[in-house]
Amino acid sequence: MSTHPLLEKALIGSVVILSGASGYLTYLHVTNTDRITMLLHERNIFLQQSSSTTKAFTEAQNLISEQRAELENIKEELENLADDYRDEKDKNEAFEDQIRDLAGTVGVLDKLAQIDEEILQKYSRVSFLNENYIPRKLKEIPNRYVHPSADDEYFLADAYDHLEDLLRAAERADLDMKVLSAYRSFEYQTELKGRYLVSYGEGANAFSADQGFSEHQLGTSLDFTTSDTGTLTEAFATTPEYEWLIENAHKYGFTLSYPEGNQFYLFEPWHWRFVGRDLAGDLKRADAHFYDWEQRKIDEYLVSVFD
Repeated sequence: MSTHPLLEKALIGSVVILSGASGYLTYLHVTNTDRITMLLHERNIFLQQSSSTTKAFTEAQNLISEQRAELENIKEELENLADDYRDEKDKNEAFEDQIRDLAGTVGVLDKLAQIDEEILQKYSRVSFLNENYIPRKLKEIPNRYVHPSADDEYFLADAYDHLEDLLRAAERADLDMKVLSAYRSFEYQTELKGRYLVSYGEGANAFSADQGFSEHQLGTSLDFTTSDTGTLTEAFATTPEYEWLIENAHKYGFTLSYPEGNQFYLFEPWHWRFVGRDLAGDLKRADAHFYDWEQRKIDEYLVSVFD
């Protein structure tokens, strides 16, 4: 068993004193005894302090362990909260997507409700417009764009800006594009077809629609000519105006209704119909014509027809 350093020092001192003069033996013994007692007392205090320090250290370690465990629990709880937050965020985003989809659907339905569903229907012996059908609103075409031999001509107001853009672009290209005929009522088409039947007999059916089957009743179709041509003739197909329309009309939402070889009428290079830029552009890119596509496919373009 090891001896405390202070006690060893005291014992050594006792030995030294005992080896000295005998007259001082009793005094030194008492003195060293007190000293030893003091040192032992100091040792006990040191041991107590050491014990207290060890206890405090142990308590500190235990506290640290408890705090570490508590931090681990807090960390786990935070991770769980983070997972819950992500789950709720994903749910909210999914819900927001549903709301946006619903809002978009409502917006599309509301937009469609404002558009005449007849605008992109096929006529020309396919669909029928009765005598009561009149476009919702018509706008008069300025005289500068109308052939002098024509009457006052009108076009569907919702699509008028597209027509005006086309006519202005033709002007900038130094073309002499004139409107010879635009909107026709059911009654007017009846009268017109009657005159053609008188003049051409059954041959009129090759170039003139019966009342109710004319695209002109929609207010979105036009017959173009030039100042020199002046009439509806295939000679229009040889003009720069026709060539320009073939290359550019789709940019403004127009398409040629009755190209060469169509199943309804003779080739009508003068007859152009507004169907919207999206549909006209896609028809152009597909090298197709309006009556080539199924009605179901065409109907998909109705919501954007005036965009």
